[in-house]
Amino acid sequence: MAIIIQTKNPHLLLDKIYEAIDTKRADKWQRTADGRITYGTLLLKNEAFFKPQIWLDENQLRFGLLKRKDRKHISSKLYTAFHTKFVEMLLTNFDTIFHSVTATAVREEPDDF
Repeated sequence: MAIIIQTKNPHLLLDKIYEAIDTKRADKWQRTADGRITYGTLLLKNEAFFKPQIWLDENQLRFGLLKRKDRKHISSKLYTAFHTKFVEMLLTNFDTIFHSVTATAVREEPDDF
């Protein structure tokens, strides 16, 4: 259930995503001190997190979904909300920095749940 972004410069894209979050241009996304990203609405905040990983050899920026520590499972509804909102944010703000984005339907590196 990862998001995999094909881009020529994964470091630049991650920096731009963080910058957009920090300046409040990335909808309601927020980041934690350790670089994880969560959706900031009252209903979804801290329910799950995306953890970024850069895969240089594949020219990929990947975001693995992490569940909240006290949660046993991530529901399909929660997975869908996080993935669709994140992909929407990417397409709205960064469509010139990457050429494709994939949301996997099964567990994929770097998912951790």
